[in-house]
Amino acid sequence: MSPFFTVVIPTYNCADYLKRALNSVFSQTYQNFEIIVVDNSSTDHTKDVLRSFNDGRLMVIKVNNNGIIAYSRNKGIENAKGDWIAFLDSDDIWKPKKLEKVKKSANQNTEVVLICHDEHYVENSKIKKRLRYGPAVKNLYQKLLFKGNCVSTSATCIRKNIAIETGGFSERKEFKTAEDYEYWIRLAQVGQFYFIKEILGEFHIHDKNSSSDIHIHTSAGIAVKEYHFSLWLSKFPNMNKKVNYGRGKMYADTGATYIRSNQFTYVREYAIKAIKFNPWYWKVWIVLLIGFLRIKINQ
Repeated sequence: MSPFFTVVIPTYNCADYLKRALNSVFSQTYQNFEIIVVDNSSTDHTKDVLRSFNDGRLMVIKVNNNGIIAYSRNKGIENAKGDWIAFLDSDDIWKPKKLEKVKKSANQNTEVVLICHDEHYVENSKIKKRLRYGPAVKNLYQKLLFKGNCVSTSATCIRKNIAIETGGFSERKEFKTAEDYEYWIRLAQVGQFYFIKEILGEFHIHDKNSSSDIHIHTSAGIAVKEYHFSLWLSKFPNMNKKVNYGRGKMYADTGATYIRSNQFTYVREYAIKAIKFNPWYWKVWIVLLIGFLRIKINQ
């Protein structure tokens, strides 16, 4: 019997986290799956961890992705046999009923191309909050483009045929760490998303996260938006005002990200950029005020 799910897990020097992730998959109440671990030539004890799982459903592909995780995910898609592809980062985990609940949703919503569920946000092994994704609004493409990401990779499953048809994740270097967000924007133009309002996984934050470098991650997010803003304007050249609103929100949100990370050097810079494009957006003035106050305090 062919698997219903192919679980794609990219990994690099993350052996202990990988073991935890694999255990969470093998502990699923729904067992008709295969697992493809795409190992980016790890130099730690990843090989020993993989050998400890004596299960014919586990396949390992070795690659050298040059730091582009999209390449690893695409290798998993390319080799998948399942009808649906479930993505899991090697440092995240699933709750035991994740695949069971997703399969039920897939059977009940045959028109959707992507299914996503809520997660716990876990920082240094402590649950901090609930991450709520979605909702599935009428024009999710515009929501993703102009208001930001509302999907999480380790909580997401997509139809394999759609993944093949759409070419998978972009491997452009400027999208690194935000390539998933870029993909959701493209997929939202292809078909409907379905969001399960239940916590079925854990999103883990720690020092080894590939997205932990705030400069790389914010720059990638801006690159993704600017790329799709250009595509939007090529279709709707008279809607420059809407794009400027989106740019203003983008820069204000970037400034807020630096505030949350207690890195205030760039806050004022992004707040000023946000004002240039969207001076009526209330959040930008809060960001600017906090930026000025923090800089003054630190002087």
